[in-house]
Amino acid sequence: MSAPECPPAFVCNVQLNVDAAERPKQPAGCAPAYDANSTESEHTEECCVELENVTVKFHISDTDIVAQVYPNCMTLAEVKQDISRKFEVEPQLLVLRQDNRPLCDSLPINATKFDEFGIHEFQLELRVPKDIGKEPVPKLDLDVYYDKHRLADFITVHIPGEDTEDGQPKNVVVEIVNAAIVKPFLCGYRDRASGKEYLDAFSQTGPYFDRWKARRYYSRDTQTWEPKEKTLNTAHEQSVQCHLDGINVLYVSAANDFVIVPGKYQTFAQKERAERKLEKIQLIQRNWRRWILWKYIHIRAKEYRRLVRNREEEEDRYEKCVEQRVDRQLAIKQFPRSKDDFDLLYAEICVWKRAELKRIAANYEGPARISEVNILLDKEIQLLNGVERQRRLVCKAMEDFRKDQLLKKMGKPIEWIGYKDCKIHMDLLSTQRVRFLTEVYKDLRVPVSRDVRLTLIRRVMEILMEETCFPDFPELFDLFEREKNLLLYATSSDVQILRKRQNILFFELIKFQKSERNKRAPSRMCIVCKKVKEYKEFAIRTRQSHVDTCKSCYYLKLTATENTVYQSILRCVQRDERKRKCTTSFAFVMQSDDVRHIIDKIWHGHSALSKAQNLNELRLPRWNKSDDWAPWNCVCLTERETRDHYKIEDIEKVYDPKFVLHVSNRHMLARSLFQTLAAVAIEFQETGQWWKVGMNKQRTSNLDAI
Repeated sequence: MSAPECPPAFVCNVQLNVDAAERPKQPAGCAPAYDANSTESEHTEECCVELENVTVKFHISDTDIVAQVYPNCMTLAEVKQDISRKFEVEPQLLVLRQDNRPLCDSLPINATKFDEFGIHEFQLELRVPKDIGKEPVPKLDLDVYYDKHRLADFITVHIPGEDTEDGQPKNVVVEIVNAAIVKPFLCGYRDRASGKEYLDAFSQTGPYFDRWKARRYYSRDTQTWEPKEKTLNTAHEQSVQCHLDGINVLYVSAANDFVIVPGKYQTFAQKERAERKLEKIQLIQRNWRRWILWKYIHIRAKEYRRLVRNREEEEDRYEKCVEQRVDRQLAIKQFPRSKDDFDLLYAEICVWKRAELKRIAANYEGPARISEVNILLDKEIQLLNGVERQRRLVCKAMEDFRKDQLLKKMGKPIEWIGYKDCKIHMDLLSTQRVRFLTEVYKDLRVPVSRDVRLTLIRRVMEILMEETCFPDFPELFDLFEREKNLLLYATSSDVQILRKRQNILFFELIKFQKSERNKRAPSRMCIVCKKVKEYKEFAIRTRQSHVDTCKSCYYLKLTATENTVYQSILRCVQRDERKRKCTTSFAFVMQSDDVRHIIDKIWHGHSALSKAQNLNELRLPRWNKSDDWAPWNCVCLTERETRDHYKIEDIEKVYDPKFVLHVSNRHMLARSLFQTLAAVAIEFQETGQWWKVGMNKQRTSNLDAI
């Protein structure tokens, strides 16, 4: 049994003087409260009543009583709700009575009568409805109360004042825990004379006794029977033996006896040698350790072979890339097509010239050196003239191709990624006009017969009447009119120059946009050529403080270099930053000219570790892997050194302090050279405007052109 803990005290003011004559009126059919307010004429006294748990007994019949514990401020409706759940009946069918008078549901428990031990006793009755039909009749079943729900009973124990610490008598509510168990059938017998069954007691041992759980419990887990004394002759099986005549002995065995048969005799040494437990244990342990070591060696060998195989594949892949680069450079040198290809040829001529000057300086002196230098100058002029001649031929051959690509791009519908990554195409009137005029332009360039040409010219002149806003419209219309007259009235005439001029003006007509007629693009003067040009004609560099030199003048000042090498280095840096998801890195605003300046001026054109000068193998990885790439957070290394550098966790523990200091000095120089870029970066990061840098071009659209 255990005494349940009461909730925290709750204080309420009630008046204790009871006067049955002047009690307030109660609802009809309800018993009056035991403690009601008295009149003003009577002596009143206010006191504080604590909220505590009280024992409530429910008399179901003359012999059946159940007890529960409730707070004294709980209403009888809440008591009905709780007791109906335990008996599994509806609370509306329950009736609580006290002194044969029904009690009101809104009445609290502390307003009813209680005995000297603070126990509230009620008669619990069940009201059976008349229209129950075929449904089973509800009843207050104690089997449901005790067996199904296994509810505990509560009693109130009165403790006299001499047994308490403060000398005040107390009423303690005690909960009786139902710890009944299902007792299995062990064994027993039946008395033939009386017919009674006697079973072996099981509950004397009882369930497992949890000492911590039962520290505050006082229980008696025994089963007590009425003691009786009776002599019984109980059969007991055991083995016996008795003497017969002489030396003979009769032995009667039992069912649980067993026979020991002696084996072959062996000495103690033979027995130890047969067992050898310690040696067997050592053998098992030795073999176990050997198996673990064998498994560890095989795992490490497999890992080593995998690393070697990956290294070999990486080397093969690197060698293949080098071969492809060499083959590509050879193809470029033989068949140059772009500006970068011709810059590569110019760079090769410069390298050859420096090598020849070095050879002449080492082998010749005086007039012989002057003669060799003149010969070298003539060879250089011949090579440059040959490259320039080839460049002009390529430009002339690529002119029509570039025009077709430009017209194709101008006539392409606007595309962007919309809702749920849906690709949206928008075909404007301007793009449709460009595609229509492009088809006419292609027909004008095709050589046809005289009659077909006249028909085409009449069609073109009808189209031109809708393009009168074109600035060169009179000249273009006059050219087609002159060709038509020549084809109609002249027997023989050369119109190739006339048609060439027509194609040039018609191409300008296709590029012309009506919305651009009144627009005037911002422009400024180049400080080198002294020409006023638009801003799009000026070169933009990350190290400049203001725009002052146009593109043509800027590229004239530059020496011919292998721009493809620096572009490949920049692409490698940008690819690595995209893999690391660093779209705000400086790598996406850098240009190939900036990369060339970093390698040539800051790192002096060689690796910081091995001093390798092959530009095709140089890379610019991060110096500190945790920070974004920047000109002041990179180091010039070869491709193999870059792979090893990214495997380092702590730089200061691997590299020499002198090398770390050397790299720090290079970073300070880079920060001073790119100070404008650093200031702009701080401004973009603080204002939050650096959200488009490094984005995918497919997810952006030119809204100004719509």
